[in-house]
Parts: sequence; structure tokens; C-alpha cells
Amino acid sequence: MEQLSGLDALFLHAEMHGMPMHLSLLSIYNPLLAPDKKVEFRQILDLFEKNIQLSVPLLRHKLVEVPFNLDQPYWIEDPNFDLVYHVRHIALPKPGNWQKLCSLAANLHAQPLNRGRPLWEAYVIDGLDHIENIPAGCFAILLKVHHSMMDGRTGMAVFNNLHTLASGDVYQVKKTNITNDDGRFFSHESDIRMPSLLVKAAVNNIYRAGRLIRMMGHAVGLYGEVRQAMKDHELKQLQKPKTRFNGQISPRRVVDRICLSLEKINLLKSSFPDHTVNDIALAIISGALRRYLISKNELPEDSLVAAVPINVRNADHEIYTGNSLNITNISLRTDVAKPLDRLRRVHKEALAGKAYARTLGNNIVNETMDNLFVGMVAWGVKAAVQSGVLDKFPPANNTIVTNIPGSTDQLFLCGAPLIDSFGMGPLVPNTGLFHAISSSYGHVTISFTADRQKMDDPDFYVCCLQESFDELVDALKHETENQPTKRKAVH
Repeated sequence: MEQLSGLDALFLHAEMHGMPMHLSLLSIYNPLLAPDKKVEFRQILDLFEKNIQLSVPLLRHKLVEVPFNLDQPYWIEDPNFDLVYHVRHIALPKPGNWQKLCSLAANLHAQPLNRGRPLWEAYVIDGLDHIENIPAGCFAILLKVHHSMMDGRTGMAVFNNLHTLASGDVYQVKKTNITNDDGRFFSHESDIRMPSLLVKAAVNNIYRAGRLIRMMGHAVGLYGEVRQAMKDHELKQLQKPKTRFNGQISPRRVVDRICLSLEKINLLKSSFPDHTVNDIALAIISGALRRYLISKNELPEDSLVAAVPINVRNADHEIYTGNSLNITNISLRTDVAKPLDRLRRVHKEALAGKAYARTLGNNIVNETMDNLFVGMVAWGVKAAVQSGVLDKFPPANNTIVTNIPGSTDQLFLCGAPLIDSFGMGPLVPNTGLFHAISSSYGHVTISFTADRQKMDDPDFYVCCLQESFDELVDALKHETENQPTKRKAVH
């Protein structure tokens, strides 16, 4: 039995009708390049079964909630775990084109997970027969995992565990044991006594009260540091305009993605060596949002702001469970028209956002959620959403942008090469647009999940993302070509 952290449990408390809190990954494979020219559903089932037993025992665990939210829930091994319930075989409705696949993925992603079972599902999808640049006969796998179980980095570790680095299963991807240091997820405890949980809740809340008092004392000093840094112009308060992506969230979703050449991304990066791939992706998203909102006559004067999760695990931490992250707000500089100027300013804003996060402390989110009283958090989140009070305040951000690290090597599942993938994320109260950035073998993918009522034309937004990227590449080419002329004019 393992108790959830405060941050893990937050994703359970924040979940309500129309806002499921899970992560999804859609991956496409070409079985025609597998050794047997095909991949059977039974092979995929066997693969999941083997990896869950050996590497990801957490996926056999379900929730046990403490009555009245007096304490954080617990993970306990499900004695009735049934893999067939979690891994399902379906077909894409005809015609099996990209629009149908995105629509199916959006509908599956919008459905909440059953809390009475381990919080994950996988759908093996056949019928991908009319998708451009995807050979007929390919299949897809949509993997859904609740955010309370893992964050994006942990999710990618689970994803990598399913794959090999060669079609013949010779070279294995580096396996990660997704369990705690003391192996607690391997223990089987089917007899959970509520009186025992209530006693633990009382003890935990006594300690929690003491930690909360100490945290409040620390917050007073931290507030002074932040105010002084703002006076010294080391940090600044971001203004967050309200856009169509803010407000009440509906239960309906749209998803899509663009795939960008890693070669062209590296060309941009080589011209801006101090910029990261994440900076470039943020600038692409910024340009796309600017184009999209201009087309609606809705671009605000102030720049849009993105909430960007930051991984705070140590670089050598290879055993991942739950969530370990900080979060910062970064101005996307949608108020800047010229693409290269926008890229340079986004880079500066990203540095400022990271500096702000460091000032607050890398573990501030984890510590805050661990020290707050569980019932108060659960009640506060639901009351703020259901009462509509969030609509009366400026939004916390306009979109969420997360970076999900992928593999730099070609991956194979049951011998079939992975040829495409993109991630989907949860929409949170008052924020109806989520972006995921993933760097993987040969390309960079920028995907988005949106409330269908706030974005009923996802195809157009895909065009905005592509045009924003093309605009950056063309601007760099133009600037490079004109540099010699400018130097000559100066002399």
C-alpha cells in the first residue's frame, strides 16, 4: 500500500464532469515492416502483461480513498486485475483517414477513467487505411494514464518499456523499473481496514498542521524576496489577458498535431545557439496563436501567457513514480509581429520564467500540496469551478505547454516500427487549450488538445502552427541572405 502525494492527489480532486485528468499518447506502427509482416492483438496483450509484471507494477494498483477526504488516497494492488479490460481492440470508422483518427482519439481522451479499477487504458486501433504518408494496414495504440499515477516523464518511461531498438527484439530500450526505491508497489495488501486508515489520517493531519505553520512562516520571507526582485526588475508580474480559450470547459475535445523536420529545427537552433528546442517550439506556438486570434479579430494587446511545467527530478533519478514538478508562467510575446524578434523575446521570457521558479523553490508545488489539508483542497477546487467564481477573475494562464522527452532512436513494438506519435493532456479549470512538445527520432511534434466549443476549427489551427514554423524558417533565411549586404553598407 502506498499513499499518494499531495500533488498526485490534486489531479484526483481537480477531476470533475467534463474535465478528466489523464494523459494520453497516440502512437502509429507499421506492421508490414515487422519480421512476420504482421502484429497480432495477442502479441500486444502479452507485451503489456510482461511489462506490467516486470517493470510497471503500479499499473496493477487501484485507488482506496479515505472517507470524507480526511487524508490522501492510497494505491493498493487490485486483486481482480484483468488485463483484457484495460487493453481493448477497436477499429477506426470508415473512411479510415486522419480526421477520423483524430476524432476517435479526441472522443476516447474525453472519457474519464473508471476509479474502481487501475487508472489506465490502452486501445489498439485498426483500419488506418486512408491516411496521407501512413501506409495502409498500419495500426495505432492510444494509451491513457491518469495524471495522479505519473507525469509526462514517467509516462514516457512506461512507453519506452514497451519498445525495443530493433525489429527482431535484439537490442532492448533501457528498461526502467517504475516502482519505489523500497519496492512497495510489489506488495499485495487486499485487507484494508477503514479504522486503520482513519487513525493514520488523524496522525498525518497533526503533522500536516505543524508543517503548514512552518511553511507559512517561510512564505513571509519568500514574499519579501519576490517583491525585492520585482523592484530590481529581475522578475516581473505577467498580465494575463482573457481569450476564447479561457472560461468554462465543456466535455468535448479536439486534438491534432504537426510534425516538424528535426533538421530544420536544428538549423534554427544553430543560428540561435543559446536557444533551446523548447524556446523554438514556444515561438511556433506563439506565432500560431497570434495568427489564429487575428483571424477571429480577438488578438489582445497584452501577450498571451503559457503555464509551463518544469521537471524537478535529479538527472540521475531513474525510478519514477507519481508527479514531481514545478510550474512557471512564460509570456509568449504574441504582441510581437516579427517572427525572429518574437523568438528572441520568448527565449528571454523563458529564462525569466525559470528564474522566477528558482526564486520560489523547485519543490514549492510539491511541498504546498503535501502540507494543505486534503478536504480543504478537494472542496476548494470544486467550489471554485462549480460556482463560476473563476470566470470573475483574470485567468492564471491562456494555455498549458509541456515538453515530453521522446527517444532519439527508432523504436519498435512487437517488431513493428513506430512511425508517428503525439500526446494529449488534460484541460484544467478556466484553461481550454493544452500543447505538448515532443522531440523524437527525426522530428519534433507539436500537438494540441482543446475544448471543441473554444476551437471548432482544429484544421485551421494546424495550418496556423505550420505557417508559424514556415514563417520562422523563411525569416531566418532572409536575414542570413541580407547579412553580407548590411555589413558592406556599414563599411
